[in-house]
Amino acid sequence: MVENQEVYSKALSHPEEVNTQVPPVSPTASPGCNTTLFVAPNRLPSHQEAPVIPSSPNPPGPTTTKSWKNLFSPSSNPVSALLYFEPQIIDGIPRAKPPPEVCAKGAIEWENAIVAYLVRKKLPVPKVKEVLLRKWGQVGSFSFHTVSSGVFMVKFENGHARDWVLDNGPWDIWGYHIVLKKWTKGMSLKLEDCTSIPIWVKLSNVPVHLWSKLGLSYIASVLGRPLYMDTPTTNRHSLNFARVCVDMLASSPFPSSIALDLDDGSSTVVNVKYPWKPQVCSLCKVFDHSNKSCPKAVRREWLPKPVVEACRKP
Repeated sequence: MVENQEVYSKALSHPEEVNTQVPPVSPTASPGCNTTLFVAPNRLPSHQEAPVIPSSPNPPGPTTTKSWKNLFSPSSNPVSALLYFEPQIIDGIPRAKPPPEVCAKGAIEWENAIVAYLVRKKLPVPKVKEVLLRKWGQVGSFSFHTVSSGVFMVKFENGHARDWVLDNGPWDIWGYHIVLKKWTKGMSLKLEDCTSIPIWVKLSNVPVHLWSKLGLSYIASVLGRPLYMDTPTTNRHSLNFARVCVDMLASSPFPSSIALDLDDGSSTVVNVKYPWKPQVCSLCKVFDHSNKSCPKAVRREWLPKPVVEACRKP
């Protein structure tokens, strides 16, 4: 062992004095050890050079991290960049007041949008979008926006696609009815603020001479504010019943019939059917909850019979 090390040491310092049969060597450092080892590579032909083994691997480059300053630096995207406008000070309170042209421009951007309500039912948002895309995607492209739990906004590229969706209702998602309202500037997007809601109704026993836009409008006005007819009713494909959409108040009794007085002095009855009737709270006059779950409802508390009898005694 000592002889071999001396031979190899001499080969490194004076290779011309050593027998050519001694293989060349190259030093390498053993990881985690201060001792330098000599490794003899495989014998190579005389016309090739022995490979050089690096003494240590290249150290990794420095890791660059973003500082907090860079995270909150001004955005270079002109779409997401905001502007500063001096607020108005009224009675010592700063107030924001966009000019009318800003409000008008923003309203134009959403003029082809509808508001969709899933009344008293919560479904996964991706699934709701998937179902609506499958049902409405062939009419026109649209963007889908979540407002709150069960409330969504669907913005179409044009008014034709929006009106087609409204006129060809009612619509459902997995059997659950979805209420659609045309968006207007200033309307509330909270379901608990809805005191009226669009309801599709079927009107049967309608006289033929009143099967028109004006005739059905007079009849449906007994229920609420008439909005539109569906396509078969508009084209009079079947005179069995007329299907119209009516914006009905939460305080409505949802009658099952409408008394109709005709021009010849006679009268008749138009039957009303509701394919879907929402639960309504008669105390709050909203569709967000029913009387059973209303916070204003008087709760009955069970008491033992002796306590009840004691309260009845004068």
